[in-house]
Amino acid sequence: MNDPGFQRSELHSLLELQRLDSEIARVRQAIDRTIKDPDVEARREQALQATQAAVAAKERLAKINHTVTWEEKESDSTRAEINGIERKMYGGLVSSSKELDQMGKRVEQLRVELGLHEEAGIAAIVEAEEATLHLDQAVKAQDTALDRLDDAETKQNAAGAAFEAEVRALEPQRAARAAQVPGAARSRYERVRASCGGVGVGALGRDGRCGACLVGVPVLLAEKVRAGRLEVCDSCGRLLVRSFEEERQ
Repeated sequence: MNDPGFQRSELHSLLELQRLDSEIARVRQAIDRTIKDPDVEARREQALQATQAAVAAKERLAKINHTVTWEEKESDSTRAEINGIERKMYGGLVSSSKELDQMGKRVEQLRVELGLHEEAGIAAIVEAEEATLHLDQAVKAQDTALDRLDDAETKQNAAGAAFEAEVRALEPQRAARAAQVPGAARSRYERVRASCGGVGVGALGRDGRCGACLVGVPVLLAEKVRAGRLEVCDSCGRLLVRSFEEERQ
């Protein structure tokens, strides 16, 4: 594309359009980095692990408390059975010596079982106290992790909102600049920009290098660009425009 019919202001607008597109791309990259903030991800993982630990501690305590309740119930049931048998034995309700002997053996057996249930119950109570302390610690750790995550996400959302506001402010400027570039040049610019990593045009530097790929431009081509023509860089294929910075120096 080497149409010499572009005005100075149109070429300048093309460079400004690229500048705005680059700025918008920079801000959008910042938005992506904010969304994928490793610190937030790390805190989210910590909060998840802390929550899982708290849930596990709660389930463990519930299981131990169930054991305490079951052992107490079995102890009460065994005591009741012992008391019932002893009332018959000592209440004159049984006259057979054989039956009394069997009942005595049964009571001895039940007392052994009662002792086991009571020991297991006491052990479960001690374990429950330790599990309660562990659960308290797990819940505190969970609360701390969730607070840290909330703080990180609040900052993340604030940063993301600020970047989004930047994009919204830049987009009207971009649209205004795009309207100042002739349709043919704008269409070519958009195609080149899409295929060249978001950069569709570069300014010819004072050192004769393409401002996009930094490769030296042939002298004849550089002269055409400095004369105000819109050319294409032989190296990178991007549009090449005169630098207006030189005019201000």
